[in-house]
Amino acid sequence: MSWFRDFFKPRQDNFTRLLIEQAACVVTGLEALNAYMTINVVKPGLDDDGDPWTSEPKVEARVDAKADVKTEAKAAAKGSKGGDGKGSDGKAAPKSAGGPAAARENTRSAVEAVRRCEQEADEVRRILLSELNRTFVTPLDREDISALSRAIDDIMDYAWSTVQEMELFNVSATPHQQRIVSLLQDAAREIHLAMMRLKDHPEVASEHAQRAKALENRVETIYREALADMFDGPAGPKRVINILKMREVYRHLSNAADRGDAAANIISDIVVKMT
Repeated sequence: MSWFRDFFKPRQDNFTRLLIEQAACVVTGLEALNAYMTINVVKPGLDDDGDPWTSEPKVEARVDAKADVKTEAKAAAKGSKGGDGKGSDGKAAPKSAGGPAAARENTRSAVEAVRRCEQEADEVRRILLSELNRTFVTPLDREDISALSRAIDDIMDYAWSTVQEMELFNVSATPHQQRIVSLLQDAAREIHLAMMRLKDHPEVASEHAQRAKALENRVETIYREALADMFDGPAGPKRVINILKMREVYRHLSNAADRGDAAANIISDIVVKMT
């Protein structure tokens, strides 16, 4: 019956390959989100005229970036493909931030990178579900494949919604958010490694899943610290508005961590069934 196993093996292997590819998209997307957070932390510098600029970012810089998000959303609705991370003139974005103009260009590149990764992850999930519907015998439980793919995809969805709301709300990143995104990036790498080891070394995959869960616990600790710091201070209308905006951003990051924890739990359950 070797011919029978060979008949089903290629399509069964597709599920492992697609899950690995989907996890890789999330790793790349969180790297882009980390870059976005770094760019949008307000730091002292010089503007285009050589004058010092500190405190809040230029309003027109944030408005331009916000317009880019709306333009990208319309383009995505029409089925347009993502760019290659270059500017509208085809030139690569500047690597160093020398002022507001450079910061705007770097922000656009980072926003585009996150959006592109989110679309790629969605496309991989669509292909996986199509394969799942066409395959009678699967290497793992059908429910586990679907749930794991959904959890991984949700991580990238929340990363993209974080960028969207930061741009639309006209807020800059905080050190707490940078720390959270850095931990989310590490957790995504652990999930990716778990998927790569799941087939041949399930015990090692389980270890990576446990590391991802530990990182999620650290995210929740920082999340609570961030909320405590955010509510600690004098009250005022502007401050309350800013708190409401930032609370939404933190909520998306926390949800991304929760979905990473869910993915790690599913991987652990799969390992139990395999061993």
